[in-house]
Amino acid sequence: MQQAVLTSIQPKAPAPDRQAAGERVAHRLKASVSGAIHTDPLMTYAWSGDASSYRLIPAVVVFVNSEDDVRAVFQAARAEGLPITFRAAGTSLSGQAVTDGVLAVLGDGWRKLTIHPGAEKITLGPAVIVAEANRALKKFDRKIGPDPASQATCKIGGVVNNNSSGMCCGVAQNTYHTMARLRIVLTDGTMLDSGDAESVAAFRKSHAEMLDQLQALHRAVMDDAELVALIRHKYRIKNTVGYSLNALVDYHDPLDILIHLMVGSEGTLGFVSEVTYNTVPEHPFKATGLIPFPDPQAAGRAIIEMANGGVQVTTGVTAAEYIERRALATVEHLSPMVPLLPWLTETSPAVLIDVTAPDAETLAREVAKTAALLARHGATHIDLSTDEHRSHELWDIRKGFFTSAGAARPKGSIMLTEDVAAPIEKLADFVVDLRSMLDEHGYPDAVIFGHALAGNLHFQMGDDFTKPGAAEKFDAFNRALSDLVSLRYGGSLKAEHGTGRAIAPFVEAEWGAKAYGIMQAIKAAFDPERLLNPGVLLNDDPKIHVKNLKVMPLADEIVDLCIECGFCEPACPSHHMTLTPRQRIAVTRERARLKQTGEDPARLARFEADFQYAGMDTCAACNLCSLRCPVGIETGTMILGERARRRGDTARSVAHFVADHRGAVESMMRGGVAVADMARKVVPAPAVEAITDTARRLTGRHVPRVSRALHHGPGTPKAKDNRQDPRKSGFPVPIAQTGRPSVVYFPACPSRMFGAPETHHQLLPTNQAMVTLLERAGFDVIIPEQLNGQCCGQPFQSKGFPQEAEKVGGMLMAQLNDLSVDGALPVVTDASTCAKHLQAVSGSAEVSDSAQFLVEQVLPNLSITQKLKIVAVHHNCSAQRLGEQPATEAIARACAEEIAVLTSVTCCGYAGDKGLFLPELNQHATRRVRDDIPPGCELGVSTVSTCASGLTERADLPFVGLASLLEWASR
Repeated sequence: MQQAVLTSIQPKAPAPDRQAAGERVAHRLKASVSGAIHTDPLMTYAWSGDASSYRLIPAVVVFVNSEDDVRAVFQAARAEGLPITFRAAGTSLSGQAVTDGVLAVLGDGWRKLTIHPGAEKITLGPAVIVAEANRALKKFDRKIGPDPASQATCKIGGVVNNNSSGMCCGVAQNTYHTMARLRIVLTDGTMLDSGDAESVAAFRKSHAEMLDQLQALHRAVMDDAELVALIRHKYRIKNTVGYSLNALVDYHDPLDILIHLMVGSEGTLGFVSEVTYNTVPEHPFKATGLIPFPDPQAAGRAIIEMANGGVQVTTGVTAAEYIERRALATVEHLSPMVPLLPWLTETSPAVLIDVTAPDAETLAREVAKTAALLARHGATHIDLSTDEHRSHELWDIRKGFFTSAGAARPKGSIMLTEDVAAPIEKLADFVVDLRSMLDEHGYPDAVIFGHALAGNLHFQMGDDFTKPGAAEKFDAFNRALSDLVSLRYGGSLKAEHGTGRAIAPFVEAEWGAKAYGIMQAIKAAFDPERLLNPGVLLNDDPKIHVKNLKVMPLADEIVDLCIECGFCEPACPSHHMTLTPRQRIAVTRERARLKQTGEDPARLARFEADFQYAGMDTCAACNLCSLRCPVGIETGTMILGERARRRGDTARSVAHFVADHRGAVESMMRGGVAVADMARKVVPAPAVEAITDTARRLTGRHVPRVSRALHHGPGTPKAKDNRQDPRKSGFPVPIAQTGRPSVVYFPACPSRMFGAPETHHQLLPTNQAMVTLLERAGFDVIIPEQLNGQCCGQPFQSKGFPQEAEKVGGMLMAQLNDLSVDGALPVVTDASTCAKHLQAVSGSAEVSDSAQFLVEQVLPNLSITQKLKIVAVHHNCSAQRLGEQPATEAIARACAEEIAVLTSVTCCGYAGDKGLFLPELNQHATRRVRDDIPPGCELGVSTVSTCASGLTERADLPFVGLASLLEWASR
C-alpha cells in the first residue's frame, strides 16, 4: 500500500509534450541568455520544490541575469505555450516559486546595491539577500523596513513580490509603504522605471489603454463605499491574500496604482528588476527579553496594550513575538532557554520582546514603562537585558522556529505552515480559538508563534500525505480555518507568506465576489495570456491546495528531518553551479523513492549517474550548511557516507596503500609541485597550464591541474632546539630544560607541501613562521619526529575512506598524546581543517588551531613593529565551524590598520584537492571575491594554505597564512 501511494502522489517528470516544449524553449534561449539552462531529469527535479509543501517539476530551468534575458524568456515561453515562474531564493511558503513550465532563476546579474547619500534610500537588485542590504546599512544605523525571519536567505525579489514583512516590520514598514521607486518588465517586454521621468512619459503613451483600465477599476472601487471600507479594514492588519487592492484606494494616478499592484503580486503581473527603498531607523540601543506568562489570555492582553492601537513605532516596544508553550518545548533544550525553565508551567506561553531607543537614557525609560506594563498583565519573570549576545541567541531561536519546529515532526512527514492574522484587539481570544481548532482537526502536535504586535500568528504541523485520508483531513482543516479567520474574526488567511497555491481557493471567500472580480480584472490587464505563474494567487480549482503535495520518503537518517527550507543555500560553494544542500537532499529522497517503488528504472539510472558529479564530486563537504540550518543538518556528512558506499574494492585498496605509504606520497606531491615551479621558470606559466589541462582532458581529470598560485612547500620546519619527548627529559611538565613553557606544534601536511606566493614583504612560510612566533613569544617548541607523511586523516575522510581516516588520524593522535604528556602540554596546528578533524579524533591531547592559540597565547607576548594599511580576511569553512572568526580578525587587526572580511566567499571551494581536480568549483565559489577587495589592499590571509592558493589565483591578490603575517608584523 505504501509503495502504491508513494508512486501515485509524487509528481512525475513533465509530460512528453511539455518536456518537448521545454527542450524547444532551451533551444531558443541557448544563444540569447547568459545563464545556464537545464532540461535534464536531475536538475529539473532539483529545482522542483521551494520551502512550501508543494512540488512541481519544471520543463526547463533557465538562469536570467538581465532585462534582455527576461524578454528572451517571455518570447520563448510564449512561442512554446509554457508558463513562466520567476524564482529568487525559493524560501516561498505557499507554493508560489514552483512550476511545471519555465522556471526562471535569478542569477548574479541582479545583485546591484547602491546606498544613496545619507543612507535615506537604498537601491537593490532582486537577487540581493535582505541581510546583505541591512549589513551595508548598519554603519548608518538604518535598515530596510521588511525584516522576514528568513532574511539571511531570502532575496529582495521575493520580498517585493510577496510584500514580506517580519518581526518588527508591522504594517507600516513593508515594501508597499517604504518603496520609493520600482523598475519592472511587463510581459510585452516593456520596461517601466517609476523613478525616471522619461520612462514614465513614454509608458503613459505606449500603455495608455492599460492605464485607462486601471483608472476605471479605481473609479469602480471608489464609487462603492462598502468595498472601500472592506479594503481599509483588511489592511489595518497584515494581509497578503490576493492582489494589493489598497493601491486602488490609496492612489489616484493609474501609474502609481500599477506600481503598487506589483507589490505582493507573486510574480503574476510582471518582473521586478530593481527597487529603491526608503530606509528606516535601526536604533543602536536595545533591550531584549523572553517573558513568560501564566496563560495565553494574559500574554494576549499584554500584547494588545503594547501594540499601541496598531500604530508602528521605532522607539519603545518594536517587536513582540508570541510563542506558545508547545513551541517552547521544541527548543527548551537550548542553552539560552535554561534561565527560563523554572518559570514555565505546562500552559505558559512566552513573549519575545524588543525595546529600542536612539540613546541609553531613552532606552532606560522605555524599559521601565514596558516592565510595568508586563507586570500589570501577570508576567511571571521580567528580564529585559541589553546583553547583545543574549539578544542574538534569543532571536536566533525565534528565527529558526520554522525549521526547528519542523524538525520535531515525525520523520517521513512534511512540514505544513500557515500564517494568519486577526485584528489586534481580538488577539487574546484568537490565540485560544486557533489552538482549539488545531486540536479538534487532528493536529495536536502543531505549534503556534508569531508577530503578535501585528495580530499575526504562524502555526506549523506535520503530516504524511502518503497515508490514506491525510489530504482530506488537511482540506477540511483549511476550510474550517477559512471560516474562523475570514468570517468569524475578519482577519487574513495569509498575513505575510503570500497567497500562492495554498490559499488561492479561499481568496474569494475572504474578500467576497466584488473584490475577487476586481482581482481577476487586474490579472487580465497585466497578463491577458496567463503567461506568468498561472494558478498562483487566483485559481479556479477548489482543491489546488491539496494537489502536488510533497512526500518525504526516508532516505538517510542524517537528513531525514530536513524540511527543505533552503536556509542552507547561501553558504554552499556549489550553489547555482550544480546542487545545493537542499537540492542534494531532495534528489536523494527521490532516488530513495524510485528504489522503493521500482518505478521508472531508466529515470533512476539517470539520476544515479548524474548525481556523481552534481551531487557528490562538486560537494565540498564543508558542512557550512549545518551552521545555517537551525537544527544543524550536515548534508556534507551525508555525501561523505555516499562516497564511502560508492567506493569499490580497487579504490579501497589504493587508499589502504596510500595510508601505509604516506611519506612517499607526500614527497612525491611536494616534488611534483616543485617540478611545476621550476618549469614555470623556463616555460611561460600559461604554457605549463595548457599542457597540464590537455593531460587532464585526456585522462578524464585524473591528472591534477597546475596553478600558477600553487608553489612547493617548505617541508618540515626547524626549531632552534627542538625539544625531546618531555617524558624523557626528566624535567617537570610544562616547563622544559630552559625553564620556558613548552608547546607541541604539528605542522599540517598542506603547510608542508604547499608554499605561499612570493610578496615584497619577504614573509616566512606558514610553518616556519609558526615556529618563529612561538619561540618569539617565549615557548620551547616540540615538533613530532619523522614528520614526513604524518596526517590527521581528513583527506581520507573527505574522499570516502573513513577506516583509513581513523587509522591515520589515530596514529598521529597517539604521537601527539605522547608528546603532550597526555594533554599536559598544549598542542597547536596551523590548518583549520586539520584542527577541526583532530578535535574529533579520540585522544587526551586537545588540539588548538593556530588562530585561537596565537590570539590567546602568542599575541599578548609580542610587540607589533609594523602594520599594513589594509588586509583582506578569509574565514575558511573549518575556521567558521570552530567559531574562530573573532580570533582571526583580532590577529588581522593587530597587523593592519583596517581589515576587509570577504563577504562574498563562504567556503572557497578548494576543498583539499578539489581546486586541483575540479577547479571550476573554486572558480565558482570565489567568482565575486574581487568585489570584496578594497583599493589599497595588497595582502590577504587565510588559515589553510590550499584555500590561500585558490584565493590568490581568483582574487589577483596574494593570500598568505595568518602566522606569516603576524611574524612579519612583530619582527
